[in-house]
Amino acid sequence: MFHSQPQRRIYTGPIVFGSQPLTWIKKHRSFASKEWFLSQIRYGEWIRERNKPHNFLIYATNIDGIRQVTVLIKIKRLETHVLVYHAHVLRKK
Repeated sequence: MFHSQPQRRIYTGPIVFGSQPLTWIKKHRSFASKEWFLSQIRYGEWIRERNKPHNFLIYATNIDGIRQVTVLIKIKRLETHVLVYHAHVLRKK
């Protein structure tokens, strides 16, 4: 089975935040603002979730103080907007 490579997408439609990302933004105000989320969704790389054609993952890397952190943003693309329903910092391996 052939798997296509993920592509960068540009989405400029409305974006609605669920309750979890808003809670996460409050705890990580040093870099996680609504504008930061909007830029990641508009210009970041969307990776389709397996067996979920409308769900995507975005891995965003940023600097928090002196540490580099990777944030996983889970989104669902609907016909009229994108729903951000989860975001968290990934642990380093």
